[in-house]
Amino acid sequence: MKTDTPSHKRPPSIMVVDDLPSNLELLTRMLYERGYEPRPFPNGRLALAAARAEPPDLVLLDVNLPGMNGFEICRQLKEDPVLKDIPVIFITVHAGTEEKLKAFAAGAVDYVTKPFHGEEINARMAAHLKIRSLQRQLAGENERLEHLVAERTRQLAAAYARQVELGRLKADFLRMISHEIRTPVHGVLGIGGLLLDLLPPTQQAALYQEGFKTSAARLRDLIEDATTLTALEGLSPASGQCLGVVELVERTRGVLPKLKIEFERPPEVDTAQVYGAPELLQKALKTMIELTAAFSKQKKLLRLRAREEGQTIRFTLAVDALRLSAEAVADFFKIESSVRSASAAEELGLGPVVAQQIIAAFGGEATLSKGGETSGELVIALRKVQPTTGSA
Repeated sequence: MKTDTPSHKRPPSIMVVDDLPSNLELLTRMLYERGYEPRPFPNGRLALAAARAEPPDLVLLDVNLPGMNGFEICRQLKEDPVLKDIPVIFITVHAGTEEKLKAFAAGAVDYVTKPFHGEEINARMAAHLKIRSLQRQLAGENERLEHLVAERTRQLAAAYARQVELGRLKADFLRMISHEIRTPVHGVLGIGGLLLDLLPPTQQAALYQEGFKTSAARLRDLIEDATTLTALEGLSPASGQCLGVVELVERTRGVLPKLKIEFERPPEVDTAQVYGAPELLQKALKTMIELTAAFSKQKKLLRLRAREEGQTIRFTLAVDALRLSAEAVADFFKIESSVRSASAAEELGLGPVVAQQIIAAFGGEATLSKGGETSGELVIALRKVQPTTGSA
């Protein structure tokens, strides 16, 4: 009975190596009847040459062969990079343990003793051909995965290169704002102020002047923030100075006279120090406190909590008027986000972005998170100066 073989696939090629014509004829007929493509050879040299010219799918190999025995043939097959994965089944009259061990040491996958049964050989061949097929599928899948990984790596590298280029363009744009536009803006604002001063003193003129002053201040802040962002590019955590936590908070309180800031902390924070440029850290903390006020119902009274946490000093500011979605909160500190201009912190402009970048420049982190429907938390973690211990 022949093995069913799809018409579009060739039958498995089975090489048979035996010096007895009767055995070759018997095995060849058996293989043909079961749907295989038999390739009989009476000696090892012919078989090896034929295998190298056209590799078979499986080899049935006798041990006792003239000139070159089956063990040597098997070893040579396994030493060939192209042929090494072809399964080899020994068929021999030797049933001793020593011969079997030699066969497996040479690289065989199975061992059948004579006289053999056709169904046994067929079952063993089918099993090893299936294993070989699965190995090929696995190798193909591994190759496909390697290709996918290589392609994905290439895509990520290209995306990273684009991101770097966008970052460079963004930095160039900010640098242009801070340098090229500063002079013409000051000129426009100066002339605009002079023209408004020429208006007759009416209530409407007063409104114009107040609006102009507010817009002028915001424009100057925008230029200043852009200048700060470009200056942060050369900073690193190692470039910071040591600054006392209490001193930082007190200096910030001094530039926010309209706000009452309650500063709560445990005793160990009183002597703690953080890394950073004092003026920049003060600017960042000031902006974060103003951001808290913008998202709080009680805008004039704020509570600033500080504590040591690992290698940082962690400041926490609670808010109760954060009317933003979780998605908007997640995008809040992105420079390109439109969230800020549509929120209660709209008048701060780029300030929150600059503040977060200052904190990050010195190894810290600033995050805004949402709690309940309108509640949330602003957390600032600054890198703590570790106390040094000297020997006595």
